[in-house]
Amino acid sequence: MPNAISNVSAGLVNSMTETWREELQAAGLPAPDDPGGAILVLSAHPDDEVLAVGSWLAAQRRRSLTFVTATDGEASHPRSPSHGRDDLRSLRAAELLEALRRLGIEKPVVHRLGLPDGGLQEHGVELRSALEPFVRAADLVLSPFRLDGHGDHDALGRAAAEACGDDVPLWQFPIWTWAWTTPHEADWLPHARTLWSPASSRERKHDAIDAFNTQVRPLSDHPADRAVVEGALLDHALHAPEVVIT
Repeated sequence: MPNAISNVSAGLVNSMTETWREELQAAGLPAPDDPGGAILVLSAHPDDEVLAVGSWLAAQRRRSLTFVTATDGEASHPRSPSHGRDDLRSLRAAELLEALRRLGIEKPVVHRLGLPDGGLQEHGVELRSALEPFVRAADLVLSPFRLDGHGDHDALGRAAAEACGDDVPLWQFPIWTWAWTTPHEADWLPHARTLWSPASSRERKHDAIDAFNTQVRPLSDHPADRAVVEGALLDHALHAPEVVIT
């Protein structure tokens, strides 16, 4: 597990995500104001967007959708004896395309910035500069939450907020937040909104998540090749309400 939650026990992760799911299901959070038009979806790694808001994206597949991945997720298994970074770079990019197709997006438009996985905090200026032309062409931007607790997610969230400014609506989606915070710590909760999607879109999300073989399944029997998204975190992505912070 990366960064802020790297030392959190599996039992505590399970407890936190369960607490959050109960809170979100009971909270009755309102829906965000959707301006309509073209959607830009920013991700630090291939799979962030599907894990966080895949059901909603499936329900928006008739709209103009552009996806930008800041990294190729090549550092997901840094000590893998079976897959090098180049292997993971190509595998993860292909997994994202397949996942988006499973969401019903027949010809997904994905732009890969190719910045270093695990190093976005050191490339903030370059990241923002790369995002700006995409943001200018969008009516709504989605990005990881700037306080998500993963360095790459946080850096991309900050860069997205700077690029959008007051001109383009920005919805930020938590991913790892659910594993290392509790509701009483979340001073951002009043700004949280629930994304509604039909049951058919939720089924598409389940199928799409299953396309990320390198993340939801072990690469091999070696301990360094264990699944990255598993247990309570995977269960939250599959079953909890989808939430963005506006």
